[in-house]
Amino acid sequence: MIVQGETETSFGEELRRLRDARGMSLADLAREVHFDRGHLSKVERSLRGPSVALARACDSALGAEGRLVELAGSVQPSPAQADDLPPAWALEDSPCAVQFHRIAASATPFTNHHEQTAAEARDLYDKLRGHGHAGAPSSLVPLLAAQFGLLRAAVSTARPPVRDRLVLLAAHYAEYAGWMVQECGDDAGALALTRVAATLAASVADGEQGTAAAALRAYTNLRMADVALYRGNGKAVVTLAERTEFVADATTAVRTLAAQRAAQGWALLGRSRECLSALDRADEYAAHEAPHGAGIRLGSSGGGRLREIVRGWCLLDLGRSEDAAALLTAGLAAAPADAHRARALYGVRLSMSYATIGDLQGAWESAGTALARARRVDSAAVRHELRTFGALLRRRRRTNRSIADLQARIDRELFREHHSLRT
Repeated sequence: MIVQGETETSFGEELRRLRDARGMSLADLAREVHFDRGHLSKVERSLRGPSVALARACDSALGAEGRLVELAGSVQPSPAQADDLPPAWALEDSPCAVQFHRIAASATPFTNHHEQTAAEARDLYDKLRGHGHAGAPSSLVPLLAAQFGLLRAAVSTARPPVRDRLVLLAAHYAEYAGWMVQECGDDAGALALTRVAATLAASVADGEQGTAAAALRAYTNLRMADVALYRGNGKAVVTLAERTEFVADATTAVRTLAAQRAAQGWALLGRSRECLSALDRADEYAAHEAPHGAGIRLGSSGGGRLREIVRGWCLLDLGRSEDAAALLTAGLAAAPADAHRARALYGVRLSMSYATIGDLQGAWESAGTALARARRVDSAAVRHELRTFGALLRRRRRTNRSIADLQARIDRELFREHHSLRT
């Protein structure tokens, strides 16, 4: 909340102050942000609350540098209490998780050479992660389930220390399967498999695999935070991310990811100061990260320069769309050509940034590229961002034929038949 003297300033009061300072009438602002003049009048008089979309549009139009977004966050109905974390859905609530475990239960190892099994599972994991950057998640989950089942079966006859290697690998397969199940649109299954990964990682004894297992267990909180992010629960995102960032077992790399996720949560809540502080912490952690060794890398590994991308993501949510566009462009420039999932997801965010600042040509071009990628990866996260973008475009399509055409393309992508593991 912005404070002037001893009087708290409401969103409506600050909106009117900024509008008057720019010499804009309500009609001028309505044309700029593509909201009805009467609606804006009610918001200014605090007769109606501001939506997040309205706050972002007005913040950008009036150069408020996130102040209006932050004020909007203070008057929005709270999506949840800070301790209202994603629920522990039962396995039977998730068709994807049920099918995952059915496939895993049928897997039978053909060898008792456990060192070979571990080495081959490790090599295959990297290949499947590579496929995940470019392909549909529904094609990956059965493969992950089968390999998880083989590892679990091998564990039952293995002895230390190879047993801990097998358990840790099974935990990584479960964690990544949870991510892909989330991309299939099944949050319950994502959380169920993430908890399987956490339980397995916790069972690894201290020793050669202990540090990596502890890092994975901490990281599973960030996977749950990712589910909360796409459900609009900023408070749960911050709670889970900061729980991970400050836990003793977290590696520097995990702390970097945790601070970035906390920043996204704070941005979702419109809290600019806390968001920027978290981003600065992430940069500090990243500066002290050791070079990545032979272990499995946690988090996204195929999406360009993550620092710029996450900062751009946050600034878009805070209403600083021009800065967001520059950062997302720089981050995506480093993404591999075949990183279709990352280019689709962040490309939609880039398009929203352009649309918000009125660069409709930039929005059209970047959205066209992102939509072509989205069709290949069939991602629930991408569809979530497309729905948000579509809502933004609906307010503008009457004034621009190209925007109307883009809206139609987004609608086709959202409603086209897609394949998943749902039964």
